[in-house]
Amino acid sequence: MSGNREERLREIVSRRIEFFKRKPEAAIYRPKVSSRLIEGLYTETRVREHTVKADYAEAAGGTNRAPNPIELLLSALAACIESAVYEFAAYEGIRIKAVEAEVEGELDLRGLFMVDDSVSPGFKHVSYTLKIRSSDDPDRVKELAQRVIAHCPVVDSLIRPVTLNGNIIVEEGV
Repeated sequence: MSGNREERLREIVSRRIEFFKRKPEAAIYRPKVSSRLIEGLYTETRVREHTVKADYAEAAGGTNRAPNPIELLLSALAACIESAVYEFAAYEGIRIKAVEAEVEGELDLRGLFMVDDSVSPGFKHVSYTLKIRSSDDPDRVKELAQRVIAHCPVVDSLIRPVTLNGNIIVEEGV
């Protein structure tokens, strides 16, 4: 990966760490997305200036135009781990040639389809395999990856109970 990019990333991470140490209140991040059902099971979600698409396979009633929401959750986990490993490797001066993650989950669809209320609709377990190509000391690289995974916000959100609040508004319509 580009040395110039890593140097810039090292500088950005360093500035952010120092800034957040001085002003912890500035570290509060509140991402927001806006989504709507387009057609059938196909949705589009606005994330900043990006559009994230979701759909289900045809066998599940969708049109297979995009990953389904649960696959997007696994994608978010993989992307968070990969990018954070790269980001903090650059910060710590560890040379990374490539980072790849495979993430797999298992859930019982009886929960989603309300067949059995004793069955959770979410994942029973999630596992990952992280492959890192680096010319640096393998123990140092592995230790960094373990620290990064322990501080990954997607990992933390999956393993720790998170407060979820919501409002349901039903509008009159045809």
